[in-house]
Amino acid sequence: MKKFIMILAMVFCMACVGCGNSAEENTQIQEATQSGVDDITDEVADETDTAVTTETESGDNADAVVATTESGVGENQDDAVVTEAVIDDGLDMEVDRTQIKLFDEPKAMFVQDTVNVRKGPSKDYDVVDLYKVNTEVSVLGRYGDKGWYLISFGDKQAFISDSFLAETEVDLEALKAQQEAAALAAIEQAGAQQNQTQTAEQQPQVQATAPQPAQAPAGILFIGDSRCVQMQAAVGGGGCSWICENSKGYDWFVNNAAARADECVGKGTKVVICLGVNDTGNVNNYAAFANQKAAEWAARGAKTYFVSVNPVWENPYTSEEQVTNFNNSLPGQLAGIKWIDTHTYLVNNGYRVVDGLHYDANTYVNIFNAIIGSL
Repeated sequence: MKKFIMILAMVFCMACVGCGNSAEENTQIQEATQSGVDDITDEVADETDTAVTTETESGDNADAVVATTESGVGENQDDAVVTEAVIDDGLDMEVDRTQIKLFDEPKAMFVQDTVNVRKGPSKDYDVVDLYKVNTEVSVLGRYGDKGWYLISFGDKQAFISDSFLAETEVDLEALKAQQEAAALAAIEQAGAQQNQTQTAEQQPQVQATAPQPAQAPAGILFIGDSRCVQMQAAVGGGGCSWICENSKGYDWFVNNAAARADECVGKGTKVVICLGVNDTGNVNNYAAFANQKAAEWAARGAKTYFVSVNPVWENPYTSEEQVTNFNNSLPGQLAGIKWIDTHTYLVNNGYRVVDGLHYDANTYVNIFNAIIGSL
């Protein structure tokens, strides 16, 4: 810019000087002046380009700064999300995390009975899962002295009441036998108490409300597990034959019960199979073997029936989902065997369980009557 001002001054001066010169001298002065102007103009243009370039670079730098700032905000936001993910440990937001006392190392423990897994250390918090007996869990710590363990739950955390966890597994066979014996004893005791306390005046009312076993036709043979054992007790045998034992399933059916049934199956026998609750995963094996025996027994003049697995409640062994899958899968695989759906009957008409797997006496009588009515 200074050079531009200087050239203007020179031009003005030269013009003044030229006023006294000849035409030829004036022409030389004008050419020299024009050359100087062109040089200065080029320099000014160069400086202008440089200025533009500088502005452009400043613009790039500004964009870079903005981009860096925005990137930094983004990274900070990501960090915030990560922080929230750490806080979002699966527990209810109201849980006082300062009360959690972590162990030095996680402990492997086992569920002792069916138990709810919750989002907080009390029954007031939401249930997130249901663990069955002998489920192994990783225990991370305790929640104060409230009686709750903090456990690892997938990639998050949850709580289980400490009364349901121990460092050793449960003996399932012993526990099942104990529960079945207790259920059978409860049924027998209830029946005895009912007989002792009923008066002559009360008897007609009881007869009108309590279900009575149906009159079963001769030649009915039941093959079943503990539910059959207890049904036999509830109906007093019902005039039927029974091959039933506690805690039995497919292996017992193949290796024991079928051979015993062979000894008494003949013309007119109705064989009623009530198995599956103890091993719902054997549905295909049940179908194949039952079809084989049904064909053999049919050659003797007998008819075979398979009873649905009836509903269960909370228990350590079998879920209602497994029962439903069994009942949905088996009928379509049976050949020469009639399917009796007492599960639907109980769902529609009601039932009462005493331990998650077994029923009270009245329910067993209703099941028995539904079966007899379907033969």
